[in-house]
Amino acid sequence: MSYAPIIAIAIIVILITLFILLLRKDRVDELRTKLIEDALWVEQNLFFQLRTHEENLERLALEISKGQDPEVVLTRLEHIKGIHPELQIISWFDLQRDEPLTLPRGYNAQPITAPLPRFKAWFPARKDEQLNEVLVDFQVPIFGANNQPTGLLRTSLSLNQLLTSQIPWWVAGQYEIVLVDNNSDRVIARRVNTALKTSELSYSMSVDPPLHGVRLQLKPYTSGSTSTQTLLIIVIVGLALFAIISLLVQYYYARKRQQAEHALLDEQAFRRAMENSMTTGMRARDLEGRILYVNPAFCRLVGWEANEITGLAPPMPWWPPDMVNETLDRHYQQNRMPTAQSFETRFQHRDGSILDIQVHEAPLINNQGKHVGWMGSIIDISSRKAQEERTSQQAEQLQKTAHLMSMGEVASTLAHELNQPLSAVASYAAGCLNLLEDADSSPDDLRSGLQNLAAQNKRAGEIVRRTNDFVRKREPLLKQEQLRPIVLDSLSFIHNEMLKHKVRVMLDIPEADLYVMADRIMIEQVLFNLLRNALEALKNQPLDQRKIDINIQTRGQYALIAISDQGPGVAPEMMPLLFQPFSTNKVNGMGIGLNICRSIIELHRGTLWYESSASHGATFVFTLPLAKHD
Repeated sequence: MSYAPIIAIAIIVILITLFILLLRKDRVDELRTKLIEDALWVEQNLFFQLRTHEENLERLALEISKGQDPEVVLTRLEHIKGIHPELQIISWFDLQRDEPLTLPRGYNAQPITAPLPRFKAWFPARKDEQLNEVLVDFQVPIFGANNQPTGLLRTSLSLNQLLTSQIPWWVAGQYEIVLVDNNSDRVIARRVNTALKTSELSYSMSVDPPLHGVRLQLKPYTSGSTSTQTLLIIVIVGLALFAIISLLVQYYYARKRQQAEHALLDEQAFRRAMENSMTTGMRARDLEGRILYVNPAFCRLVGWEANEITGLAPPMPWWPPDMVNETLDRHYQQNRMPTAQSFETRFQHRDGSILDIQVHEAPLINNQGKHVGWMGSIIDISSRKAQEERTSQQAEQLQKTAHLMSMGEVASTLAHELNQPLSAVASYAAGCLNLLEDADSSPDDLRSGLQNLAAQNKRAGEIVRRTNDFVRKREPLLKQEQLRPIVLDSLSFIHNEMLKHKVRVMLDIPEADLYVMADRIMIEQVLFNLLRNALEALKNQPLDQRKIDINIQTRGQYALIAISDQGPGVAPEMMPLLFQPFSTNKVNGMGIGLNICRSIIELHRGTLWYESSASHGATFVFTLPLAKHD
């Protein structure tokens, strides 16, 4: 059926062409008939004119025979020649004269040979060099009293002038008319319009007699109707070809469109299958918040069907009542800033359960580049939130455990530090009792002893308070803290261990006081863990390498604290796992210290990293934001 119009056009073109060809054939037959009729008419006209010339000359020859005055005869010859332009030469030969009388005068006529002819005769065509014309001669004898030839009249006719003068213009305007020599097929005379072209049709007929060996040939000129018919056929065929090409082009594009439609249907089916298999909810809405499209995952997320959701306008039934205003404000803010956005919110399922949701939305742009809405992907992060909460609690518990483990290591240091002030308290108390029993003692001596006792007691209480703050569970409290005391207090926790293992500490701290935004106890725990790791790395090193360098610098808006040792460093296979929980190469280690340290530093908006030395040893560096001291 796709080719039916093309076939129909081809059939119509063939029929029209056949019709025009039939008309043309009829026209050719008609032209051929008319050509024959006109050729016969021309031949008869020429024959009649030639017979007329014969009769005129015969009449003049008879008059001469009867003794007509030569001047009268000559006058009549001039008259005949004047009214018949094809009569180029008229000659009167007489045996009594040496030269013939010839018109035009001065023409050198050929002499006659004896004996004189007794009968009239037409001669074959010849080329006359004097007149540069093709002539045909006709002669008539002149008889005397005894019925013997005494002379003759000869006339020479120009065939070209004959065709020109004796064929009317309306015939000459239709045909090319020529006279052809039968022996050589040479054209000896013609009447032709060089501005016109002849057709392939022609008709020939003999004009012998009276013209010996000559035939008349007519060829019609091409008419405008033939050219018009040919042009019409060309136009019709051209239009048909154009129509067929147009149909083929339309058929090609129809096939392409059909293929595109099939591809679109396949793409839609693929997209539908992909959307149905997605676990991420997809939602499209216009600028007013009206729902344009949702996928099955979104429907499962909120507990509503797609036909119930599509077309809904804010507020939506899955918005928690306490978040309606917040969600509307967010929608209005998004329309003011049409850029991709990501945020967390909550949805209320149809069954009443609350879900934590992660939303990623991007502008919905139409084919004209106009922002017409939003396309969002919705992910249920309730499980992730719950997992993060459990992880946070576990990390907090691990941190508490790390605190308690750290306390086991500083217990001896605390016992040593408490032993000294408690011993001093006991000594000062015993001294005060002795002064009270001595009657000669002065109150000033007693007051001095009591003051020293109170000072040592305060020192012991400060040690107990600091230890309690170090291990107790509380929320982080970031405030301005001086960095030097934090470092010194951290060193005091591990001082005895350093003395025991003969480890030296080199401090490089700027003279100017540095203040940071930090939780003092947390930073002390980080320093304690890093110093303890350095100390453990140096226990088996030679005495000259048992040294820990603590370097503090400022870098931009941060304080940079570096703790370096001269130990064996970190094994290459442990470097990628260094800050991961439960990764350690210590025999009794838990592998949570460095992970807790990094979490604490990141809580303070700083960074903790490891640097390996070119020779040996390890360096841990962390940063803390500087604070302006009032």
